[in-house]
Amino acid sequence: MNSRVALVTGAGSGIGAGTAKALAAQGHHVAVVDLNDRAHTVVEEITESGGTALAVLADISDPEAVTRAVDEVTANLGPVEILVNNAGFARDNMVLDMPLADWDAVMNTHLRGSFLMLKATAPAMREAGWGRIVNISSISALVDDDRANYVAAKAGLEGFTRATALDLAPFGITVNAIGPGVVVTEMTKVSAARAGRTLDEHIEAQRKSIPRGRVGTPHDIARAVLFFAAEDADYVTGQVIYVSGGPHG
Repeated sequence: MNSRVALVTGAGSGIGAGTAKALAAQGHHVAVVDLNDRAHTVVEEITESGGTALAVLADISDPEAVTRAVDEVTANLGPVEILVNNAGFARDNMVLDMPLADWDAVMNTHLRGSFLMLKATAPAMREAGWGRIVNISSISALVDDDRANYVAAKAGLEGFTRATALDLAPFGITVNAIGPGVVVTEMTKVSAARAGRTLDEHIEAQRKSIPRGRVGTPHDIARAVLFFAAEDADYVTGQVIYVSGGPHG
């Protein structure tokens, strides 16, 4: 496998951190992009394991911050060849009670941020004639209650994936998406608190709805990212794969 330059957003924890570590373990040079200093901890773990990584702090919903971040990665690691749009969060509420600020915040990170990151990195991929873009969606894109902003953002991200896959296919760039099911991350604690459960109670309640009989881990999602990012995955584009332990509501 060729060593590529990969950029993962929201890589300071959870799925993003797991993905960054998995890419580094395969020999890729990884830019760990996040809003806060957790990115440095992930970089330390990667470098201690013999990998190459760079921490970059940036708000991906800000065009100027995105430009600065990509310029920094390019200067230190080289042009981005693998982009993983993972950054995101939930601000759940029943739609009639949802503040406009919460709607905008979720849309700006999931959709605007993914658009800005693609716009900043895809030109170099086009010039090289090779690129991999993986967008992290969610099983919630299909349907979920009390989170209209999150569902709309993730469904929009899947549409964005299919549309941009058509635009970029002639240049050797694939664009695919992964829809995680229940994966235990920091967001799980927030969901548990909102449901009035302890973390263990919440995980057990979720587990019972999953045919596979267990909840997911960041590693489960990272494995799917590695498939889409592979050298020989060039005939797979515009696809959404749900990594969720089997179909469930």
